[in-house]
Amino acid sequence: MSTERPRRGLPWWAVALAGVAVAAAGLALGDTYFPFALAGGCVVAVLIADRTALFTAAVQPPLVAVAVLGGAALSGGSFLRSASVFASVFPILGATTALVIVIALVRAALHRRTTVARTGSDA
Repeated sequence: MSTERPRRGLPWWAVALAGVAVAAAGLALGDTYFPFALAGGCVVAVLIADRTALFTAAVQPPLVAVAVLGGAALSGGSFLRSASVFASVFPILGATTALVIVIALVRAALHRRTTVARTGSDA
């Protein structure tokens, strides 16, 4: 009989893919929607991540922004436009990164608390 618990949440690669997909969709809709899609996609990704994928979700916002905007520039877009969008998104990117890190830390602490309560030890 296996003692391994079933996985609750998405693995790291699905978390990364979800953030990129939502941000890319926001950029496709227009520069106005990109910051909201980036923030929303990263927050949702950290909420649906498996506990082993929390680090991926926590460091994801700046990486997703660079990947999506760089991909847009490399696929025929303007590098200047991508740099301009990145500069305009930077304050939102900082706030999103901070929020995602806080959510990941809270989720990790809650997981640790339930593990300690369940096993009776701090291992």
